[in-house]
Amino acid sequence: MNKSNILFAWRIFSKQIDFFFPVLILFVAGCGYSIMGGNPPLPMEAKSIGIQPVENHTFVAGLDTKTNAEIKNLLETNASVEIVPAAKADLQLTISLNEIRSKTSGLDSLQSAGGLVFFLSGSVELNQRVEGEMIWIEKNLSVEVAEGNSNGLATNSLELSQLFAEKIYHRLFLEF
Repeated sequence: MNKSNILFAWRIFSKQIDFFFPVLILFVAGCGYSIMGGNPPLPMEAKSIGIQPVENHTFVAGLDTKTNAEIKNLLETNASVEIVPAAKADLQLTISLNEIRSKTSGLDSLQSAGGLVFFLSGSVELNQRVEGEMIWIEKNLSVEVAEGNSNGLATNSLELSQLFAEKIYHRLFLEF
């Protein structure tokens, strides 16, 4: 193949790209495709949320502080949400941790190394500050984690608080 054939083939190829690329862009844009992700908005078109101090009715000290920090960290990743003191917020989030318990998983030692499953249950309320209207309540929100490598309750309680906060965030923004 000589140099003139290569140049000729390149010109034809580049003209095809010049035509098909804009057509492809128009096709994708015209079909209503959009890039997913972003920052989901709060319910009721609220702009701010306040987190009441988490109530801890379990026997694990500090679980309320961990859960409060986890939900706050998750909310801070959402640019469409402003976290303000609860008294000034459009929406007020109230979280109560009611019970933490463990039970054997029912599996023998060959099937599960730890054999324990830890549960955390609680309740969540979302209220509109101005009208005092309850927007969302879930009285029995629960998460569980299987113990691995004999981590014990201390390590698993941290994971439980993370999962609990993630579940609240998910329900608040994606299932509400």
